[in-house]
Amino acid sequence: MAEKDSAAPKRKRPLGLKARSAKKANTQVSEQGAQQVNDFDDENTATVMLRGEDANEIDELEGIFDSALEALSEDQDEKAITLLRGTIHESDRLLRLSDTENTQLEPRFYFIYGSALYGLAELSPEIDDKDMYLELAQHRLEQARETMGEEPFAWRVYLGLAKVHMEIAAEADSENSACTGAQQALEYLNQTISALKKAQIGETLNSEMLAAIDLVLSLADSQRLPDSAAAKLVGWGESNARLLVETTDDAKYLLARALWLRASALIDDSDEISDKKEFSRLLTEATGLLSKTESCDGLLLLGEIEINLGNVQDDESDMENMYKQAVATFRRAQAKGEVPEQFIQFIDDFENE
Repeated sequence: MAEKDSAAPKRKRPLGLKARSAKKANTQVSEQGAQQVNDFDDENTATVMLRGEDANEIDELEGIFDSALEALSEDQDEKAITLLRGTIHESDRLLRLSDTENTQLEPRFYFIYGSALYGLAELSPEIDDKDMYLELAQHRLEQARETMGEEPFAWRVYLGLAKVHMEIAAEADSENSACTGAQQALEYLNQTISALKKAQIGETLNSEMLAAIDLVLSLADSQRLPDSAAAKLVGWGESNARLLVETTDDAKYLLARALWLRASALIDDSDEISDKKEFSRLLTEATGLLSKTESCDGLLLLGEIEINLGNVQDDESDMENMYKQAVATFRRAQAKGEVPEQFIQFIDDFENE
């Protein structure tokens, strides 16, 4: 997981949607009737598309949140943070209004509110009390879960809760708490998959399963969890990747990654392998899965696995051959994308011996 710059400049809290009434000059109406609004101050200005004349305030809130997700998908983190803050600010206002008028907010509101809290906790380097944001995100998403019934977005609520619990596990201060958080996350992921199947969203099911497996394995590989909690995540990732392995090369890559993580767990702090036979078996299966890969990520993983297999060869000639294969694999990866420095160094060391 990439480190976030703790020295990033302080950001202003964006104004809520009510401020829009004072900014009529910044509002345009498109041919479709949607409004384009510049709704934030000075350097934090961000453009959002509102839902049109028939939209209610929850629709407009969703418009801000969707704009944050779009900015995030385009690697515009600063803009995404601004929009997430706007979502939370407006959610606070709507919640206070609901309390004052004694009205019931719909489940979609709590989903948006909880998701924005989680997103800000993950993205913003300014947050001092991340645990509080995660707790609030969990509370709002639970409110959505308790009231959503058979809503078509139910799977998104379960997925949101899974993400929150994964982060809670990573922030836990004890092995027991981390394992509990990891287990709760996996249970919500299972509910996500069940809800997708129930809604009969086949194409979304596969893509979301692959994304969930990737998320789970990334956390397991982040060294933010105790080994026992990481093992739970890897086991879930492996079993679900096997369900998809015949349908897509992405699933083959993720299964190979899970097997590599299982093998890596057999190496102790002294770099000794507790079970060399199992270590080799897992990595050999992973190699087979990646034998036809042409993606940069797949080639990088294959090259690292080939180094690992070379390290456990008893015969020096076999070891050299595995290292030579790894160099060739990394060279192929270089032609497709960026190769990490440690692999560049391995190539240099091997070729200049």
